[in-house]
Amino acid sequence: MSLNDLPVQPVARQPRAIVKVAGIQVPAWISWEVNNNTFYQADTFRVSFAANALPSETDVNWFSDQKEAFVEILAGFPVDPANYSETDLDSLIYGRVDDVEYDPVSTLLTLTGRDLTAAFIDAKTTIQYQNLTSSQIAAQLAANHGLTVSGPATITAAGTFYAYDRVSMTDQRSEWDLLTWLAQQEGFACYVQGTVLNFGPRPPAPPEPYELRWTLDENGHPSANVQDLRVSRSLTVALGVTVVVRSWNAKQKTGFVAYYPKKGKGTQAGGSAPSGNTQIYSVTRGGLDQAGALRLAQQLHHEITQHEMKLRARLPADNVLTQTAMVRLTGTGTKFDQDYFVDGITRSMSIDEGYGMEISAKNINPESVPTL
Repeated sequence: MSLNDLPVQPVARQPRAIVKVAGIQVPAWISWEVNNNTFYQADTFRVSFAANALPSETDVNWFSDQKEAFVEILAGFPVDPANYSETDLDSLIYGRVDDVEYDPVSTLLTLTGRDLTAAFIDAKTTIQYQNLTSSQIAAQLAANHGLTVSGPATITAAGTFYAYDRVSMTDQRSEWDLLTWLAQQEGFACYVQGTVLNFGPRPPAPPEPYELRWTLDENGHPSANVQDLRVSRSLTVALGVTVVVRSWNAKQKTGFVAYYPKKGKGTQAGGSAPSGNTQIYSVTRGGLDQAGALRLAQQLHHEITQHEMKLRARLPADNVLTQTAMVRLTGTGTKFDQDYFVDGITRSMSIDEGYGMEISAKNINPESVPTL
């Protein structure tokens, strides 16, 4: 079983899209692209219009005079492609325009921008909100930008995290850096969808993977549900990675060292010393105990080794694949046949090329997973 329908049937597709600017449907678009990243980053968009076909209320002169503008791009497969509305499509992004580019020679107007994560990225702060919990900080910052917040209430005051992590109380940083740092302390994901700031546990993955299936017929001729497929393996990472976390705990007045994976016979505080020809990644983080240092080492090891196996594919777009789904490659008869975590999804639509998408994904090879 897979998240997408396989085998692919040779049927005609009739995707449709709506582009809204300032809440108004603008029918003059020629092409658009939406890049949905993984959590902690802003999604981006790019949309091009035929300038001479823009309605008078949103013509080139109107765009040239704007100090702020918002775009929403919706796409999907309506039951009646000749008669559809916004409710028949899925919203892929709602965001603020960063740049307006006009080419009077080709009469092309192009808008680029980011989702409302940009509001937090562009806002700098030195306020630490020490007496508020992480969820209260998220709610306050969201309200400051006209967004709502979704997620459970937390109980630990942010000042506790600052003390443990030796965070400078005078550093200026973006509100997004503050939110994502707090999310990491809570074990949460932090991302914006539409006008909602999600600050809570990472959404669960669908029960079935999204399969990219490569097959060979009896004559050795290949077929697949992709238009382009490229895979790679980092042999440097495949050789092995050991993460070393060192921490000084002021409360316990002692230092801790944790290694992951634990290898070798030499023992230091917190586990076995690394051995062999593995790459060593050293991290210093204040305020951890032995268990916390080990958890951080495991987390960092997972993040680093996910870059061992990489996959890129282009195929006809659908709205089934999300950033939380696993992508499964099958049928190549190589070590590349495995599951991958989605790194990014870029959907695009144009008059010339229709509705397509590119997938970027990565993971560690199952045989490289350390056994302790």
